[in-house]
Amino acid sequence: MAQLVLAAAVPHPPRLIHEMTLATGELRAAALMKQVRGYVENAAPDVLIEVDSDHLVNFFYNNMPTFCIGMAEEAEGPSESWCPMPRYTVRGHVPMARALLGYGLRSNFDLAVAEELRLDHSLMVPLHFLNPNMELPVVPIYTNGFAAPIPSARRCYSLGRMIRRFIEQWDQDLRVAIIASGCFAMDVGGPLRGWTDQKWVDTVSSLLERGEYQTLARRATAQRMAAAGNNSSELLNWITLTGTLGATKPTFLETDDGSGYAVWQLEQT
Repeated sequence: MAQLVLAAAVPHPPRLIHEMTLATGELRAAALMKQVRGYVENAAPDVLIEVDSDHLVNFFYNNMPTFCIGMAEEAEGPSESWCPMPRYTVRGHVPMARALLGYGLRSNFDLAVAEELRLDHSLMVPLHFLNPNMELPVVPIYTNGFAAPIPSARRCYSLGRMIRRFIEQWDQDLRVAIIASGCFAMDVGGPLRGWTDQKWVDTVSSLLERGEYQTLARRATAQRMAAAGNNSSELLNWITLTGTLGATKPTFLETDDGSGYAVWQLEQT
């Protein structure tokens, strides 16, 4: 049977890799990414599931799935020409994606599927740090974190629980790690730009630290996330991840400028 051995969550600042080349010392964000990468390497997964929100690259307002599984043999990214980072080819894991799709449909999740993908910075920045040389295959899972109406946080939490059940019943002897990417409180180009809702960041991080994941899902309403900035519903990706955790509390958790970095060790010995 497959086993979920690690969960990790990080942001995806699109200029971080470029800023690292210009910095005279190590940036805090880069140091935190390095710490998370150490946990991923020690867990030695065979495949990664990455939960993310597409930044209007694959999907747009005329066709915006609530949840979508990427089932591409391979895909390239980042697709945005303005994102200053190396371009990679990422291998998919089609058998796992197909099995997850079938299990999800049988579990009453009306999942969309994409067999062709263009990977944006929100997937590629975490993979740059956590999947060096793109050695591990990746199954992307997209949540609609941008186009109203967004899914409820409780539904995202339930999606995570379904993903955990799928992994534990899948008849493949694989070690699986799940990664979520997104911020807690951020406004891009809007009236709140430059301001961080630190109260909400502290609330989110405190609930994560205590393992109160269902409470977080209850409190993360669309209205509350919107009040923290127009990009803050990326928290739904974290909440999806928490659905896979059971009662496990984080081994590592740090916040930085409206975002977070966290690791949960899940291997059963």
